[in-house]
Amino acid sequence: MVASMAAAEIPVWSDDVLDLFASIPVQESGRIKPLDTVARFYLLRLNGKRSLRVEKDGKSQSRSSLEWFLDCLFYPEVTDTYRCFSVDSYEAVTAAGIEAHGKKRDRYSYHELQPGLDRLMSLAQKAAELPPETQTFVDTQIITLAGNVLAYESLTHFLDFAKIRYETENNAILTSVFNDRETVRTSDILEKIPKHMETLIEQSHQLSDEERQPLSQGINQLFSLLDHAVLNAGLFAFLAPDEREENVWLSPADIMEQSFESTASMDGYIEGLRIFEAMTDSLTSPSAFYDTLRNLHRVLISRATARNEYKHINLEIHYYRANYLFFSQWLFLTSFLLIAITWLRKKSDGWSLLMNFSLLPPIALLAISITLRCIIRERPPVTTLYETILFSTLIAALLGFALELVSRNRISMSLGALFGLLGLFFAWRYEAREGTDTMPAVIAVLDTNFWLAIHVTTIIIGYGAGLFTAALGHVYVFLRILRLKQHRPSFFNDLGRITYGVFSFCLVFTLIGTVLGGIWAAQSWGRFWGWDPKENGALLIVLWALAILHARRGGYLRHDGIALSAIVLGMIVVFAWWGVNALGVGLHSYGFTSGIWGVLLAFWAVETAIILAGAVTMWFYRDKKRLSAP
Repeated sequence: MVASMAAAEIPVWSDDVLDLFASIPVQESGRIKPLDTVARFYLLRLNGKRSLRVEKDGKSQSRSSLEWFLDCLFYPEVTDTYRCFSVDSYEAVTAAGIEAHGKKRDRYSYHELQPGLDRLMSLAQKAAELPPETQTFVDTQIITLAGNVLAYESLTHFLDFAKIRYETENNAILTSVFNDRETVRTSDILEKIPKHMETLIEQSHQLSDEERQPLSQGINQLFSLLDHAVLNAGLFAFLAPDEREENVWLSPADIMEQSFESTASMDGYIEGLRIFEAMTDSLTSPSAFYDTLRNLHRVLISRATARNEYKHINLEIHYYRANYLFFSQWLFLTSFLLIAITWLRKKSDGWSLLMNFSLLPPIALLAISITLRCIIRERPPVTTLYETILFSTLIAALLGFALELVSRNRISMSLGALFGLLGLFFAWRYEAREGTDTMPAVIAVLDTNFWLAIHVTTIIIGYGAGLFTAALGHVYVFLRILRLKQHRPSFFNDLGRITYGVFSFCLVFTLIGTVLGGIWAAQSWGRFWGWDPKENGALLIVLWALAILHARRGGYLRHDGIALSAIVLGMIVVFAWWGVNALGVGLHSYGFTSGIWGVLLAFWAVETAIILAGAVTMWFYRDKKRLSAP
């Protein structure tokens, strides 16, 4: 239970209270999720991390995302001193007239930012009016910081509707209805006033203008107060609707508005608001607070369970608390280090093969994580860009493991471990950068499980294979540039054949996925092909792979050419996967991510330099070999 505390102390939440709050269902961004998930991504957006270090009396303690979230709801005067706003450039702070810390990147509290908030909002508005291509890094930081401050203010004022008390003495409307009470709560007003409004209006017609004036003033004053209370009460929807066909849950703001607009009974919903009010009243009594929370927990869960919308809440809590992806990433690193030890051995043996099996634990954790996400969402594992990173990483790691069993060259398993490590690192960075739920509601264009399962999954397998092909090509080219293993032509022959094989694997899945996508488009949009950027990207992969494989069969390309072509394939896959989304145009731009053009251009520039360096090296090597031949 929450301990009683002075205003300046850091709240203490018991495990029982945290567990009850964690499993409360909430509808946010169109999806039913546990409050624990909402808290995680709320803090991630502001802080860049899912936990927070809090300084108090010279001591530092860690606050979980849920603890921080509850602090914001019930003790905002305390959280105002938490340094939870991550700022990557102190120029964004100093531009608003706020005293910056000594470091370029640091975290600030709401209390520290408060003196410059008006100027910060003004600067953010001006920066947001600029075209995105002309915005500087400081401009984007100002916009981000202002948005985070507004999100924090909305969170800390969400329970205003439950805390506010309305005085009846100076309000003719409230006095006429609650003549025996000095103050009333929001639930009291919603329960009584709408039922009396029609009677009060009819009575006002029989009054003179002078007699009607107090009633008019009372109505205006009352609705002004309600508008203030409802301002941030729409942030989260806690109450599932009674109608089974209605999919939108109700927030406190919705209940307040519908109480005056709807003719249906709102008593059940108003009772939910009354429990919130009782909870804010019982903060000083741990036992009363816990009992009220249990009552709220029971009411909210019973409504969600009746609609069969609570079944995956506990599984999602387990998914995030188990942290499978975190442990998988570190196991991939461990596997890579163990495999690196085998490089010291002159040839592949039983020990090297055993090290290949060190890939299985992280692969298993990654597969479990993806499977749990599929169960929670009841969707295939490829509905967002984040999920495609996870799935393509799994495909690449599995390819590395399988190829090592066949080739025994220790390169495939090394690349499998490296892909797993880098893939999960990029997934983590993407999640932290976006700061939003990675299991959002599926947008309409993707809302077809059958086609998601067979088209998108197939095409992402092709993407994963294409990137693994490019990785093999990089190894081949770097070994040529560094003049390593030149005395072992058989090594390059084997590596070239493996690259050719994965090239073919990529072509098969990309081609099938592209055709399936055309069939889906014909059913959804009435045309098989429309030269959409995403369609063109997939076609480029197919055409390039076909051209290279035909050139290989015709004898125009040997292993050197296949390796260079594999790197080009990787560049095309990145364009088809991320580049067309960054364009933000076309029917397939549903995975749009802003601010990545610089990274993509740098990637393509580096890859071009590698291809040129490899081509020049191979040409000189061949020329030298030709001249030295008898």
